[in-house]
Amino acid sequence: MKHPTHYVVRHVLPTASLIILVASVIALAAHQYLTNTRTLNTTTSSMDSDQLHTRYLSSRDGVVYHIHAFLRILVDGNEISVPANIGIEPDGRMKYIHTHDATGTIHIESPVQVEFTFGDFMKVWGKRLDPQCFNTYCGSVKVSVNGNTLADPLTHILQDGDKILVEVTTS
Repeated sequence: MKHPTHYVVRHVLPTASLIILVASVIALAAHQYLTNTRTLNTTTSSMDSDQLHTRYLSSRDGVVYHIHAFLRILVDGNEISVPANIGIEPDGRMKYIHTHDATGTIHIESPVQVEFTFGDFMKVWGKRLDPQCFNTYCGSVKVSVNGNTLADPLTHILQDGDKILVEVTTS
């Protein structure tokens, strides 16, 4: 090579400069994405009860409220499993209140700090719950949370770690 300086200036420096420029742009964009707060176009004050069970999490949403409650259902002493994917559509969209698996874990993931009730979960699930029936199991229904019997379980505000027990006696 007769002119190594000419080769470096003509070929190596432009390529290296382009690589550095692209890496800088990517680093800046990543920093902006990771440090900016992502917001939902809904505020806590404007979210009504119907929106709680009809809205889906969006990739633009930042989750600011994330808790888990645990549900167990007994019918005449036999455990009935809580299905996976309550509140999750086949295309993967998730409602704010949902289940992922059949362990009975209720997930609440919301972009706004709001109170979710056990009634909200039952509405998303689409199951009946009243003093006489849970779903199609009728007789006597008792609902307790953390060992305390509830007079009106549908209005119970879910708290992180709640252990909910639905007991149905059909005979």
